[in-house]
Amino acid sequence: MQRYFAQLNDQKIILSDEDIHHISHVMRMKIGDKIEVVINGIVYNASIISFSSFDIKINHPLSTNSEIPYDVTLFYALAKGDKIDLVVQKATELGVKRIVLLSTERCVVKWDEKEINRKLERFQKIAKEASEQSHRSVIPEIIGVYTIKEIKPELLCDLNLFAYEKEAGNTTNLFDALLDCHKSVSFLVGPEGGFSPSEAEYIGNILKFKPVSLGKRILRSETAAIYALSVAGFMLEK
Repeated sequence: MQRYFAQLNDQKIILSDEDIHHISHVMRMKIGDKIEVVINGIVYNASIISFSSFDIKINHPLSTNSEIPYDVTLFYALAKGDKIDLVVQKATELGVKRIVLLSTERCVVKWDEKEINRKLERFQKIAKEASEQSHRSVIPEIIGVYTIKEIKPELLCDLNLFAYEKEAGNTTNLFDALLDCHKSVSFLVGPEGGFSPSEAEYIGNILKFKPVSLGKRILRSETAAIYALSVAGFMLEK
């Protein structure tokens, strides 16, 4: 069943214009057809009762739980092309709760404030669509763009890990590191050029991120992010 995120305003269920267009013109639904709507994290079975003013009614709540039982945050350095689009989409499907975008010393991509706002709006839309597709009950928050030194304590988790290219091989591996996760975990993935020595030192010594290996191979930044979240999902949902 198709799922959409909605808001409740004066007891009326409000869907976005894009969602209404999708229901009416893409899915070609009819009056009486059922959909799932998510309001404040609760999933409901609902029926379409009007297209003229577009109205739906709630039938009953659904007992579903598709969320990872731990809060997962991804810190991801700006990457070229459509790599961030891919990471936001796949990270959402894999259960991430928050994505924090970073501008590091070796990032090739540089955005001004206007472009940052436009990009964040685009990424939030991608996250919403991925949440609906994967039948999640929350949409990840996309925030940034921060430098390494702008990462505040409130953005950190109980366990904070960073994929450091110099830690590839037989060092602390991601599986073992995740055994220390009790409530929340974050992953920090650097840019294509890796972290500078000063950034790596700050991440480890000041922010107290634990460096981990993602295996014996050096992975692209988007691959590292998706791999780390995939392993986390496997480990934390067992």
